[in-house]
Amino acid sequence: MVDFSQLLLDSLRGASLLVGEIAGANAFDRQLLADINPEALLNFDQKLGHLYEDALTVLLDASESVELLASNLQIINGQKQTLGELDYVLVDKRPGQSIHLELAVKFYLAVEVEGEWQFPGPDPRDNWQRKLDRMCSHQLRLSQTPEARAVLKERFGIDSIEVRQLVYGCLFYPMSAEECPQPAGVAVDCSKGRWLYVSEWDMAFPEVETVQFISKPLWPVEIIDEVRKGLETVAVGELMQSAQIRCVMFVFEDSDMRWFLVPDGWRPGAS
Repeated sequence: MVDFSQLLLDSLRGASLLVGEIAGANAFDRQLLADINPEALLNFDQKLGHLYEDALTVLLDASESVELLASNLQIINGQKQTLGELDYVLVDKRPGQSIHLELAVKFYLAVEVEGEWQFPGPDPRDNWQRKLDRMCSHQLRLSQTPEARAVLKERFGIDSIEVRQLVYGCLFYPMSAEECPQPAGVAVDCSKGRWLYVSEWDMAFPEVETVQFISKPLWPVEIIDEVRKGLETVAVGELMQSAQIRCVMFVFEDSDMRWFLVPDGWRPGAS
């Protein structure tokens, strides 16, 4: 039986990052994570972001290189308004440096609209530029606000804290696109896949009868042999039926490239 909890932990340590460096928030040094897999049974019956927060917490807790002080630390102002949360507050034991670490798992599909490229998510109301702006203007700056600095000083004695990020995910290009620009902020060596509309399938892959379906908790996991052993093989008709409602991820049985099959009504900004 494939142990997806262990494969997910491995992925956090080694999978390609969607984002490399952001001004003021470099990528977290993953060598600080536990270098062996602690025994863990992750709850896959929850939102993707929460699942990966749980998994990263396991690796931080088990690490001999860091001390995890807090996770999901709420920052509240004097009017009792929540300004946001710090995903993780930890200490790198070697230099004794405090770190505010933000985690994200995101997927974006490149779409050319009237000569301009956009990068919406499977939920087309989402898009990469909005996410990047939000990260840079709010999430990655939250620990530097007076309210956060007061909490960090009071609870942990922290006077100075550095900001780091880990953004996992994949960028998907249209099936027929020969060239596509790299969006701002995305790592050059990020994982890349392809996507197509349901109506394009019969012309593109008329001979394909089955594919391997990738359930959402495994979307960020790169397809290695051990992962493939646990994927469900489904008929193309079943895949297309699901894709009439929402974007579904799959992989062909002779390839490790991830694909999205997308509803025909899917468009950037659509509700």
